[in-house]
Amino acid sequence: MSVRAFTRIAAGGGGLLAAGFVDRALTPQTRPLSTAAAAAGTLGHIRLYQYQICPFCNKIKALLDLHGLEYETVDVNPLTKKEIKPWSEYRKVPIAVLTPPAGGEPEQINDSPVIAERLLDAIDAAALRPARAAKAFRSPQAMEWAQWSDAKLAVLLFPNITRSFGEAYQAFGYVQDVPHFSTADRLSNQVVGAFAMWMAQGKIKKKYAIDDERQALRGAIHTWVGEGLAGRAFAGGDAPHYGDVCVYGCLRAIDRTAAHAEILDDAPELARWYGRMEEAVGPSKGSYPLEGP
Repeated sequence: MSVRAFTRIAAGGGGLLAAGFVDRALTPQTRPLSTAAAAAGTLGHIRLYQYQICPFCNKIKALLDLHGLEYETVDVNPLTKKEIKPWSEYRKVPIAVLTPPAGGEPEQINDSPVIAERLLDAIDAAALRPARAAKAFRSPQAMEWAQWSDAKLAVLLFPNITRSFGEAYQAFGYVQDVPHFSTADRLSNQVVGAFAMWMAQGKIKKKYAIDDERQALRGAIHTWVGEGLAGRAFAGGDAPHYGDVCVYGCLRAIDRTAAHAEILDDAPELARWYGRMEEAVGPSKGSYPLEGP
């Protein structure tokens, strides 16, 4: 495969772009997690096709985790897309597949904003939050920051984790933990995929008019801390709103990389907020499907 083909894989994959700090008193007000069954009853079985380092996938997972909703994740092979190619004309991630609780045809939902809207509607219908808190969670300000995270923050992550082959190789290390990937899948994705990402870095920087990728990322973080958080525990005030969830999901996508550690080290206020978000969101409720992808 040529370098040009590698570059197309990285640039066209979609999902890579489009792929102890806190007192528990700050945990957001939600109804008991047992009421999550009501939302699950509306949504049915949730399966999310993803790349682990995709910021858009991670914001969906953070939204589900925050509300205690269980779901399955299936990692898509970035090079072959064999997990979705037989049944989906849409070749980017995330893709959510919702199966009604009483049976019936599964519903495919593409693109993170569309998936999130469907999930938020079900969460509100199940009254997982008091009405006032639900309104605040989806306030106009929250939605503006959610859009900002997609348009301004997420696009900066790819150039910052692919500055060298070594950094790209590190970012792609997650493939070693994907249960259904063969040894060949893991080797080809971490080596070939990392090389493709590294080679595509300049093209992505040019597309988004990025000069110094690290400085641009620091600028975005400064905007979030100064204007989003503005001295508060969360952008939502005493509890996260949807904007908090989206920004957190973006950053969590690269949590295995040196760039992630550097960003938190450089911005103590961001690190404290990130710790509060980890506490609020809690551990992942996602699981790998027992029957395979």
